[in-house]
Amino acid sequence: MGNRFTELTRAERLELQILGKLTLEKSAGPGESFLCNTLNISTSGALVETGSMIPIGSLLKYSVSFPGFDRNFDIMGEVVRGERKGIMARSDRAQPGESEARKLIRYGIMFLDLKEEDRKAIEGFFIQARFGSGDPGVSPS
Repeated sequence: MGNRFTELTRAERLELQILGKLTLEKSAGPGESFLCNTLNISTSGALVETGSMIPIGSLLKYSVSFPGFDRNFDIMGEVVRGERKGIMARSDRAQPGESEARKLIRYGIMFLDLKEEDRKAIEGFFIQARFGSGDPGVSPS
């Protein structure tokens, strides 16, 4: 009998700070949308941060545009983990110099349908970021 377990390898991740959008999928079509900050991305998933509550196991569309690309990437994914962080952030209602505590939640998203052309584009973005894009929003890992 062969080994039933397959060793999982961690996909190469790129640390970055770019804006994205999460749209929850409902049985009757797209649901609520939330802005998110993308913290890192790989060809298998992304780590994002948002102030909105999203249940683990939710299916969603993750939309993001990379610097230097002239199109959005729309990728179906599943929320596989969440982690609440207490982060001080300036509120729109706060006066200059004041901060109010706001809870941000980090979510791990596993990509479910990454198209081959999108996978190649993300890998190309990794190479571009690693070898001199000069973009301040991207830090080589």
